Amino acid sequence: MKLVFRQYLASLRERRELDAVLPDLLSELGYTVISRPSIGTRQYGVDVAAISPPSETGQRKLYLFSIKQGDLTRADWDGTPQALRSSINDIIDVYIPTRVAKAHRKLEIVICLCFGGDVHEAVRDNVTQFTNGLSRDGLSFEEWNGDYLAGLLVEGVLREQLVRPELRARFQKAVAMVDEPEVAFTHFAALIESLCATSETTPRQRATILRQLYICLWVFFAWARDTGNIEAPYRASERALLHAWQLVREDIAKTSKASAEIGSAYGDLTNLHFIIWDTLVGKKMLTFAEVRHGLSVAVDSASSADVNLKLFETLGRVAMRGLWYLWLQGGKAMLPEVRPDWDSPEAHALAQQIVHMIRNNPVLLAPITDEQVVDISVALLFLTMMETWKPAAQNYAEALIERISVAYRTHGRYPTIHSDYRTLVEHPRERTDEFRKAQTKGSTLMPLLSLWASSTGAVQGATHLADFFSKYLAHCNAQLWIAGEDTEERLYVGNTHHGLSLGSLPITADGTKLVSILEDECSASSPFQQLSAIRLGHWPILALACRHYRLPLPPDLWLGVLQQLRNAGAAKSAKAAAQRRTRNRASRAGQTKPRPRRTRKAL
Repeated sequence: MKLVFRQYLASLRERRELDAVLPDLLSELGYTVISRPSIGTRQYGVDVAAISPPSETGQRKLYLFSIKQGDLTRADWDGTPQALRSSINDIIDVYIPTRVAKAHRKLEIVICLCFGGDVHEAVRDNVTQFTNGLSRDGLSFEEWNGDYLAGLLVEGVLREQLVRPELRARFQKAVAMVDEPEVAFTHFAALIESLCATSETTPRQRATILRQLYICLWVFFAWARDTGNIEAPYRASERALLHAWQLVREDIAKTSKASAEIGSAYGDLTNLHFIIWDTLVGKKMLTFAEVRHGLSVAVDSASSADVNLKLFETLGRVAMRGLWYLWLQGGKAMLPEVRPDWDSPEAHALAQQIVHMIRNNPVLLAPITDEQVVDISVALLFLTMMETWKPAAQNYAEALIERISVAYRTHGRYPTIHSDYRTLVEHPRERTDEFRKAQTKGSTLMPLLSLWASSTGAVQGATHLADFFSKYLAHCNAQLWIAGEDTEERLYVGNTHHGLSLGSLPITADGTKLVSILEDECSASSPFQQLSAIRLGHWPILALACRHYRLPLPPDLWLGVLQQLRNAGAAKSAKAAAQRRTRNRASRAGQTKPRPRRTRKAL
């Protein structure tokens, strides 16, 4: 186990990696962290500052950590302003005289040289002589290299009394099998579930569990990054966020010190999820978005079903990250909303990438399973929330309607009610009306597309879908999923047997009747409002849970967005009608205006 951590530490970068892990490790070991890494301000050599736990004599020390990446080489030791020797000089000359608080000035100060690897032999004597010359009463030096940090990780994060031996075995197997994403994810998911499935824990214990998840996920990600296969850590990061939310949801709203610590730890876990997303999706997948069929070819499979499933999954992942951007930039609003002033360059860039993905990969217009409604709805919701990109959502909904109707009429790869891989690879197995009816007995995609098309102004698409549904899909139960009383306790941990099905929904050209039904169902007293992710203003957690566990987004989440569009459309129509009435009155007044009398002149 120590070798696993040793390799992990050696691979960490200095900024936002090793300096992000160290504060949590120190907290877990009983240190009081008083200063964390920051960007944009000068730190005078100190990346992390912490007060040690009391020794056997009751003495505490102030540790000032200066962090460097990997091995300490001659170039890292001296010669540049960022070198370790320059950092030590800044600590002694500036940080200690000016930055140490009065309450801590009586403590013995330890300047800690921290790096993930080892000290190279060529620079060992230089380091020893330099630190010996500066040591004095009240000021000493320590060296925390990769081997020492690995020992602390084993002792602090996976020690016997906190993590059972079988869980350590799960962790080791996950790391060892990073080249096999499905196997690695299975083992790591078991670790997550077992760590979070504890009852009657104290806030301090829950904070410890979050740190354990955070550091174990970092190790998992670092090993997978070295092998170039990050799929398993990405899925594990989503699973960790959801199980962790189930564990700490009631601590988020509290204002105690322990709750603040939990909130900070959960924020770190969320940021790690974003780092993994950026490495996998942002840097590896989206680089092909602007290339014609680039993503489709990158799937590297001879099966069209593989290409279809992977691209819709990627669409959902990209749009989900966009929802996080809007939530953070929107002041953590209680529910999604349409705004013309979204000032998030990252969100707009992702919206443009989604448009490129759809244009360059036509397979994204042809879902093959109704389960893909979750990826489509996340994408439509993300695009529609930004008024600038509402036309893109309108075009996408209309294009989906056209392609799906053509595929159904021609017995092509229309969306089936099944989602298991073997069925999808062979779909459609038969080209008969009876088989086609059996495969389309129900649909959550059709009512969603009907509402989105009619609400965004895609009148032609909404009308076409209503006609197509009444002619070909009269046997289909148009339905939506809504939260139930049992959803809160089951949603975040992956139990999908909860909630309610709202069926026999009408598909009409204007969608008015369906909207009225949903407005009655999505009342303020509905179980949806009692979900912790909604009650505490963290609605992206709900969207993430639905996408991860393949549940349709509940209409309560997106109905407000469509109501905004419909109200704006109604106001625009009313204004246009008023203008027409004004013009008509003016025209009639002009027609009844008396004509000037003609005068006759003598010839």
